[in-house]
Amino acid sequence: MFASTEPIIVIGAGVIGLSCATLLQSRYPKATITIIAAELPNTTTPSADYASVWAGAHYRPIPQSTPQLRDEAQLAFRTAEVMKKIARDSPEAGVAVMQGIEYLERPTEDVLSLRTGDVYAGRGDRFRILQKSELSQGVQWGCDYQTYAINVQIYCEWLLSRFIARGGRVLQRRLSNPTEAFDFGPANHGGNVRTVVNCSGRNFDQDSKMNIIRGQTVLVKQQYHETITRQNRDGSWTFLIPRPRGGGTIIGGTKEIGDRHEEPRPETRAMLLKHCAEAFPHFVDSVEKFEVVKDNVGRRPWREGGIRVDIESIDQNRRIVHGYGAGGRGYELSWGVAERVVELIRGCSSPVTARL
Repeated sequence: MFASTEPIIVIGAGVIGLSCATLLQSRYPKATITIIAAELPNTTTPSADYASVWAGAHYRPIPQSTPQLRDEAQLAFRTAEVMKKIARDSPEAGVAVMQGIEYLERPTEDVLSLRTGDVYAGRGDRFRILQKSELSQGVQWGCDYQTYAINVQIYCEWLLSRFIARGGRVLQRRLSNPTEAFDFGPANHGGNVRTVVNCSGRNFDQDSKMNIIRGQTVLVKQQYHETITRQNRDGSWTFLIPRPRGGGTIIGGTKEIGDRHEEPRPETRAMLLKHCAEAFPHFVDSVEKFEVVKDNVGRRPWREGGIRVDIESIDQNRRIVHGYGAGGRGYELSWGVAERVVELIRGCSSPVTARL
């Protein structure tokens, strides 16, 4: 059994690692919680592998068409509840509730079966099917609902600063595998650690189901007030994601499976801006008018079959609780995953509610 004063080490300072560490600290205030990460939210030049600082970070639900997606939807519903509470109680955190709009050029049957008033993004989401008169040319289906978006830099730094202020330890170093973390326990416990939480993103490339999805977006100075997503007929996506607290707007984006190219591609930037001006001329109606702040490139840690959240026994006394492989849904699943990780550590089936 897990003792409430035992030290715990969390690998990774992406959004899922920060969420797990924060919730563990809240649940076990007498335990020493340590984050070990190669990169932190305040890293000067983060790599593309530190996907959380490059994310667009809005909540766009996915219809529950498979068992995996149904499970992820429950994690996302729970996360949405926590995010809305953060937006209400801690506006400095960089989370804002706003309207989400979707336009689909090729809607699937499960989407077409939705009706106004259904639960789409979570309880009380005000889900509504758009009328044909509200759809632009080429769009076959659309909806709007209440959702949230995140200014990722502000939010991750907010989580980390709260964690440190409450006594959390942070070690910045690069590990080669998750078992190395057992060697970095606090001195007041003789360095002994029995529980490591692995939020490394790709599990050090030791999982054969892991791959990456390269995403490139553009941050512009112009500020929008809603998050809009358009699925194009060719399967590509065009979207606007506001960054709250005056952080501009993310224009995107790409989903390039297995592409490890780290630098922004100028031709991709040009394409994204062109498609945005064509799809959302009410925002900016020509490429020349965009005030570009920077290009973003992140390698999302995508896992075939969905995120892994389970316990691996290393020996009779040590265990690793895995929470990695969320792909492009790290922010959307973060608090649901953190609560599940805490449940696994506690070793019982009763739910653990995020208390921030």
